[in-house]
Amino acid sequence: MKKKSLLILVMMVAAITAATFAQEGEEKISAAELKIKGINAQKMGLTELAERYYRQALATGEGDPTGETHRLLGILCEEKEYYDEAIMLLNMNNTSEALAHQAYCLLQLNDVDSAAHCAARAIEMDTASALAMTMMAYVETQRDQHINAISWANRALKADPKYARGENVMGYIQFRKGNQTEAMRHFKRAIQLDSTLAEAYYNLGTLYCMRNSQEMAKKLLKQGLRRNPTNIRLYTALAHAYRMSNDAPKALECYKQILEIDSLHTPTLNRIGTVYCDQGHYDQAIAYHKRVLSIRPNDAAAYKFIGKAYTKWGKDDKAIQSFIRSTNLCTTDPETYMFLAELYGKQKKAERKQQSAYKKAARLGNKEAQAWLVKNGLGW
Repeated sequence: MKKKSLLILVMMVAAITAATFAQEGEEKISAAELKIKGINAQKMGLTELAERYYRQALATGEGDPTGETHRLLGILCEEKEYYDEAIMLLNMNNTSEALAHQAYCLLQLNDVDSAAHCAARAIEMDTASALAMTMMAYVETQRDQHINAISWANRALKADPKYARGENVMGYIQFRKGNQTEAMRHFKRAIQLDSTLAEAYYNLGTLYCMRNSQEMAKKLLKQGLRRNPTNIRLYTALAHAYRMSNDAPKALECYKQILEIDSLHTPTLNRIGTVYCDQGHYDQAIAYHKRVLSIRPNDAAAYKFIGKAYTKWGKDDKAIQSFIRSTNLCTTDPETYMFLAELYGKQKKAERKQQSAYKKAARLGNKEAQAWLVKNGLGW
């Protein structure tokens, strides 16, 4: 975002916030009015202000009979990668759309069975919902059931032949099958159908990075940001492209742009921490992750990243404590169990703990853990 555009955005936020405070000082604003203010703020790209309005609406004590405010805030939390909170909020809105979004969030947390349940319920509630069928396609892709996934994606596109998210999920299926060229074709088709679809820009940009075409990725992601100037995931992908180009300063600039959009965006604070960790600045890295915990005390990712920093720093005992806290908060991340298993393998008399960690990772589908257990004559 250019400095001039950013200045205009900041001035708009200040003006709207000041007007709101003045109005709130004169009279109480109803939950319905706050919801409308949130919708209008979101349309302007003022996501932090929109979130505040939605939360104020829910805090009025007037209730949310239809769950619409919960749904709006839940989708906003999903976009900001606050998946746990998004699921709780979306659960308060009994619609096919809310269930479909729940399915997506659950997939991001590796809870495929629960995601499948939500996607199935979404389809039952609205058999013509292209969004619900797209989510079921994602579920089947995560299960490596590619034939079923393609079938659901085709159903979504049959329900709406110009449904960009249907083309996008078809690209994701092809990517999971290893057909990168075909995946790119579908991602590009999705962008042709909807030039504002951030998810397609994100997927295509990420694929370019995987093919070591970082310059193409940067160009495409910047194009996506011109159409979605406050999209956090696109800034995140652009930062990743810069990191792959060994340009940490540019990556940090992208992360700082995100913090200007949402100063409390904890996934970004975690990612800044990982940049410092990669540079060997472990104390700075841990400071950023602890800042996350001051905002969201139950952030499993922050504890995981602290564990990784302590591991690289050679402080194995502290690393183990952090990884354990992470697994207590999130039981569905096989990578954290793998980190624990490796650390236990370095300790004396920790064989049973090592085996237990490998078994937990194996049950979550980690191939490396499964191979280790088979090699050592163990099951899971």
